[in-house]
Amino acid sequence: LADNEPQSPPTPAFSKDNDDMDNESGIEEKFIQNGVLLKKANATYISVLNAEGILTFGQCIKTNLHVFEWKPETCDITDSESLESGWSLVDPISRQPSPQQPAQPASIACPTSTVSGTGSSPSSRATSEEPATGAPTKAKLSIRVFLRDLKGLETHKDELRFYNHDHTVHSVYLFRQTSTSVLLQLLERFRCVRKSTHRKNFYRCIDDPDQDKLQKSFSELNIADIRARPRPRPYMDMLSKLANVQQILPIHRPASQSTLPGELRLSNLNARVQDAAADRHSTDESHGGVPVTDNGETNGTETRKLAPRPPVHRGLPLDAGTWEDVKCPNGSISDPERVKEIIFRGGIKQDIRAEVWKYLLGLDVWEHTTQQRDERRAHKTQEYFQMKFQWLTMTPTQEHNFTGYRERKCQIEKDVKRTDRTYEFFAGDDNPNLAKLQDILMTYVMYNFDLGYVQGMSDLLAPILSLVQNEAESFWCFVGFMHKVFANFDIDQKGMKLQLEHLRVLLSFVNERLFNYMRENQSENMYFCFRWLLVWFKREFSNSDIMHLWEVLWTGLPCPNFHLFVCVAILDQEMDVFIDGQFSFTEILKHVNELSGNLNLAAVLEQAESIYLQVKQTLDAASKESHHELRKIIGEQLSSSEGGTTGNTDEDEEDEEDSCMSIVNERSPEEKEILQRKLDEACDLSLSYMFF
Repeated sequence: LADNEPQSPPTPAFSKDNDDMDNESGIEEKFIQNGVLLKKANATYISVLNAEGILTFGQCIKTNLHVFEWKPETCDITDSESLESGWSLVDPISRQPSPQQPAQPASIACPTSTVSGTGSSPSSRATSEEPATGAPTKAKLSIRVFLRDLKGLETHKDELRFYNHDHTVHSVYLFRQTSTSVLLQLLERFRCVRKSTHRKNFYRCIDDPDQDKLQKSFSELNIADIRARPRPRPYMDMLSKLANVQQILPIHRPASQSTLPGELRLSNLNARVQDAAADRHSTDESHGGVPVTDNGETNGTETRKLAPRPPVHRGLPLDAGTWEDVKCPNGSISDPERVKEIIFRGGIKQDIRAEVWKYLLGLDVWEHTTQQRDERRAHKTQEYFQMKFQWLTMTPTQEHNFTGYRERKCQIEKDVKRTDRTYEFFAGDDNPNLAKLQDILMTYVMYNFDLGYVQGMSDLLAPILSLVQNEAESFWCFVGFMHKVFANFDIDQKGMKLQLEHLRVLLSFVNERLFNYMRENQSENMYFCFRWLLVWFKREFSNSDIMHLWEVLWTGLPCPNFHLFVCVAILDQEMDVFIDGQFSFTEILKHVNELSGNLNLAAVLEQAESIYLQVKQTLDAASKESHHELRKIIGEQLSSSEGGTTGNTDEDEEDEEDSCMSIVNERSPEEKEILQRKLDEACDLSLSYMFF
């Protein structure tokens, strides 16, 4: 404290005093640590290298962005510069640390207070009125950097390194009085960092003001609870209700006058869906005349009427007779596009579903003859067991030294125990099919270690394995599915955020009334649809329905993002529930999760296709230079003059240039021979030491 100011009493733990807020800089402090030595920084700060200081982590009150600050213990910030600058000058305080005061331990601030050890709150220190003059000198510099401006943090014992986005070192700090684990635990609790799966002791920085809502929507998915929830059995449930009808209906009251709340909601839903096509012509005022921008958003400056939604009806599924008709004498499929069209219209009959799925998911090739197909399957089976052999022969020492592998293995074991246990195929604790499920997921870790395993992947594999049953073939079908949804499991959630943004654009174009309501209730980010997109509606439909839906989506018809139209169709059906009930974001999220098991798949698919045709016809009638984002969503190719490339131009921040990529390219015959000789030698030696 300054000499002319009385010493403040020690701040009690979990104090509710808002004076702990750093009002001058607008930062709410969450972590404070004394005795942090600056080991490395920009050359400008050479005068304070190896000096001890105070490291603070907090959140800007105005922007909600997180910030780190390090400053020598004998200085404080005096400038009023905005936090938009990365660095700030400081002035010294005319005092020396009191020898009677013990070293201050790490302090962690809760949202409205600071959890402190001994000593006064850092925000109560007096600042010098002496202006900053001249060049910076020792004890006159403070380092301040936004979390979003850092790629990540890395720890080594008591050392903490900050990394820029170009992978250069920003600064290095040494914790002398405590471990870095306290800070890292805090950052993980606030979801400001995520541990890297590629690099030991590296934590990737995440700072998004909307991240809280996204995490809330993910945390409320209740995947484990939904897994444990008994699957709906409409037939048995109806018999049970009929058996207890006297308990439901009052005596002398006609049955037609009583309706259960759940039945009322479902009957209203089905009625709305069945009448949707007919009502569209009379409700153009709600879905037509929508002011839209080129990106599909409403702005009130340009008005274009949407085309009416045409009525759509589902067709018959692909059956064995039709499947045989499209097979050539040599076993190849003569008309794959016709097959896909039939599947999109009506799905696949159960008796040929497993065979057709192998084509849809890339294990079998449409143009291959029977001989080529059998040879490919044999080769793929050999490749599968070769990868399975890799993790089966991993020694305990290898597992101990391979953190990424060990963590993935542990997560798989946990998820397998609770995946679709209500289905007979996976029922029972000693069910061999659970072992198959685990083996396939473990082998996928070896197949694609960059991705490895992420929660939710077991949900995608379970229906495939229950249908195909052959372990190796199920694995390659799963690989084909993962190629389609790979971006859903990005560690930075880029793929999910892009899909949510596309969904927002699509909804704003299709249903202005609902989109405006979402925007007024801070729900236009569409985070409540996270689960739908992550596992492609796996938890919203029964097992038979989800197989039907997935095979429809695998056709890629009528556009590659048809699953987004399925989302819009469901939201469109629930619009009155949201608006009439004046639902907030939390209530919308809760209601969306409660739709699980209560959706009519045929009606949803009909409405989704109707919405697609409405959008397509509207865009066809509009200028080719407009609605670039919507055109990309429905798969239209745009020239560079009309809006740039349609491909994914986002760079993966986690990927770095790998000069060793050449070793995974196709090997020459000589290299293959050398590799095979080494493999044979290793196997022979392993067997000889095992048995002799």
